[in-house]
Amino acid sequence: MIVKLTEIEDGAVLEGEIDGSRLKRVEDEDFAFLTPIAYRLVVRKFENGAAVEGSLDCSLSLNCGRCLEDFVFQVQAELDVELVQKAPIVDTELELTGEEMDIYYFEGDEINLDPLVYEEVLLNMPMQPLCEDDCLGLCDICGRNRNVEECHCGKVSNMLLEEKLKSFLTRQGDEHGSSKKKNFSVKKG
Repeated sequence: MIVKLTEIEDGAVLEGEIDGSRLKRVEDEDFAFLTPIAYRLVVRKFENGAAVEGSLDCSLSLNCGRCLEDFVFQVQAELDVELVQKAPIVDTELELTGEEMDIYYFEGDEINLDPLVYEEVLLNMPMQPLCEDDCLGLCDICGRNRNVEECHCGKVSNMLLEEKLKSFLTRQGDEHGSSKKKNFSVKKG
């Protein structure tokens, strides 16, 4: 979606949809767009740039980080960015302030809003997607999805952990020159 600043007097309202899958990069393989990105953006022009704010909405297919099942995730985001005309590069060192970190730069009199919209969708995706907050995940022994079928491997896993802990604690005394037998107990739960 290209915005020509020369065609905007003070401001413009843009509404429509963007096919997010055409913006998707190869490294972003862990999700898929189920719907286009619907947007309603207000572009306000000022002396050497523009401000863009508005809402975005789309549905994604994500993989749960615990059970690995696909689920639908709804993105409802607010875009609020400032765009400034790129200044000529100067060979001096500059320090960016916190306010300048939220500024995007462009060249010419056209602004491509597609990358900004796509970036906002990515920023609103969860870092560890979960199909449900209380997802039980996969059994680490048999690999069953514990949300779908019950698994009795957990008791075996705890017993193995207890045996490994006992073995570790016994070896710790031997490796550090202790001649005394360590007295310890592991509670069975």
